[in-house]
Amino acid sequence: MRFSIIGMLALLCSCGPRLVFHSSQEMSRDQLLARSSHVFVGVIEKQEFVSWPPFRFELPVRFASDPPYWKILRRDIRGEQVLRGAEPSGSIPIYEIFWAGGASGDWNSTQTGGRYLFLTSIEGGRYHVVGDWWRSIFSVTTGPHTHLPLDESRELLERIALMNYHIERDDDSSRIQHPYFQHFDPGEKLSLWRTTKLLRGLSRHPNPAIRVPACRELLMYQMGQDECWDSLPESDRGRFHDGGYVCCDAKEIEARRRAFVTYGTEKLWDRNSHQDSRRLLTACSDGAMRAQFCRLYEKAYPTDTDNGCPPQKPPPATIVTDLGDVPLIGPWPR
Repeated sequence: MRFSIIGMLALLCSCGPRLVFHSSQEMSRDQLLARSSHVFVGVIEKQEFVSWPPFRFELPVRFASDPPYWKILRRDIRGEQVLRGAEPSGSIPIYEIFWAGGASGDWNSTQTGGRYLFLTSIEGGRYHVVGDWWRSIFSVTTGPHTHLPLDESRELLERIALMNYHIERDDDSSRIQHPYFQHFDPGEKLSLWRTTKLLRGLSRHPNPAIRVPACRELLMYQMGQDECWDSLPESDRGRFHDGGYVCCDAKEIEARRRAFVTYGTEKLWDRNSHQDSRRLLTACSDGAMRAQFCRLYEKAYPTDTDNGCPPQKPPPATIVTDLGDVPLIGPWPR
């Protein structure tokens, strides 16, 4: 009998579903997307380690020194959008070979109840993230969303980035859940200037749960993109430290502005040699410096029109619609 049980277990282990470790540490986001057969946006309802057997997984030699710390993590998500592939079920189990020991770095840390973008492929009849451990799951901190901006002629990662800046609902439920802005653009398809215009648009949103974190992100750039501070009511300025953030207060803003002016136009221009960074200088909050930057910019890039010049106009701001990011003129439309 004992040998029969051992034989049955061996058969289960040999025939059971097998997951192969996929390292994403050296892969670009475009390569991760190319590996993905199914792309989902969903909310994690449950996440737990799955016992072995019946699951088996294979690790590369360089990761196999501490096998007890590698486990299979199953996340059950409530699917909200299927961005690639087809999935008829509303509940979707997604698997990952996960490191359960201590670590630091940009790994697939997630929270139950959080909304995320999942890049997956089908392996052994199951959805498996295309990058185990290292980042292949990205926060979607706005939403829920019903669709992507733009059409299929544009890159999927660009459409996903714009979706993260798209506020579809115009009610009190609209908010930026936990503003990890570095994950808003998982494919790095939006330039710094384009992102700044989007944040400047969000900083004018009527809901403080949106405009405060957007303004805080602009202030953290420390590139003179701080005019949103002056437009916020005093009640908003007291919310900048919500969530444990150290930025910002009135004394800090005043000190940063003095330092910006003291550093000087020429040094800032020379230090920021990339055109996209120089665009930011043409939209700085100091009027006299902005005029000088515009003269320098128009001389260096005479044919470019996507900048903050002339210095008398409000700094450019955009909002995301179904047609993409379009200029925001005046207050946020209702």
